[in-house]
Amino acid sequence: MAPASNAPVPAAPPAARRDSPLARTALVVYLVLLVYGSLSPWVGWRSLGVSPFAFLGAPWPLYVTGFDLALNVLAYVPLGFLLVLALHRRVRGLPAVVLATAAAAFLSVLVEAVQNYLPARIASNLDALTNVIGAALGALAATALAPALIDGRRLQQARRRWFRPHAAALLLLAAIWPLAQIHPGPMLFGNGELGRGWLAAALGVFDLALPDFDASQFAAAEALVTACGMLAAGATLTAAMKQRAPRLRILLLLLGVALATKAITYGHQFGPERMLAWLTPGAVAGLAVGWLAVTAAATTVAARSAKALAAAALALLVVVVNVVPSNPYHAHWLAGWQPGRLRDVAASSDWLAQAWPYAALAVLLWSLARRRPSPRRAAAAS
Repeated sequence: MAPASNAPVPAAPPAARRDSPLARTALVVYLVLLVYGSLSPWVGWRSLGVSPFAFLGAPWPLYVTGFDLALNVLAYVPLGFLLVLALHRRVRGLPAVVLATAAAAFLSVLVEAVQNYLPARIASNLDALTNVIGAALGALAATALAPALIDGRRLQQARRRWFRPHAAALLLLAAIWPLAQIHPGPMLFGNGELGRGWLAAALGVFDLALPDFDASQFAAAEALVTACGMLAAGATLTAAMKQRAPRLRILLLLLGVALATKAITYGHQFGPERMLAWLTPGAVAGLAVGWLAVTAAATTVAARSAKALAAAALALLVVVVNVVPSNPYHAHWLAGWQPGRLRDVAASSDWLAQAWPYAALAVLLWSLARRRPSPRRAAAAS
């Protein structure tokens, strides 16, 4: 029997510190949206003749609601979360939480200081404090989840298992669709509205005029717009998913985030009592029809057919939202909407609400025009 060896057992190699390019990309995008919205409208710059950091020692604001405070917290939760994920390869644990919270605090104070030079904005120490709290909460959550998401390759595994290769553009379009719902338009999912003036002028050349609408026609148009917007986003995401993916659960999550975004926006802008003012009979009918269409597409059509279906829904959507006039029956109070009160939330998405359908349509048409993959490659990607 061989004698026992007294040689020390080599220690197990430390777990590899993995990187997350997706977290870094998402962090840059979120930073741009956050700063753009916080400093919108970017016009009317002037100096008040006081220190831009004087707000830090000012008394607490007198008129503030719990709803506004909650939104300030929620706005910086993704920032703290993404900062920790982006730093995971080099810093982790409590140091990552401290570093991410400090970076978010620096950004928040800097943004509030710059707001002193904008007439439509008011710097607030309470806003800065709630922003820091939100960043800290996001950083703590990311610290707990990062080992499984990054080191355990959960994100990478889910990406390969559920989504098709080379579908990053479609995934990005689906991911930003809920942000396009922040703008309080007159119809649910009614993105792409450019105004009726240009269309009326174009029809006037041919001695034609835009039609008038009564109450029932407004409801039908809203149902059509809601269903088309829902089908466009759902079919776009379906085209990016493999057959083995839990398609309906992912699509339901996307819809839930979009509806929650709409409710939070309306509650912040028009008061908590009107959080669901957008849920009109036409919107309810459109949600029902749209979900049936999305479910059918997710369970029956192939990726290329899903792209064509999404493109058709988008084309119909942009036509209807630009033909239908403002609805005086259920949205007359929208005339009192003042973007100044919601600039920190909605300014970043105003242009997105208009541009999303056209950008999505361009991406889908480009994808459909590309050469189809060989049957062997298509089978490997499914």
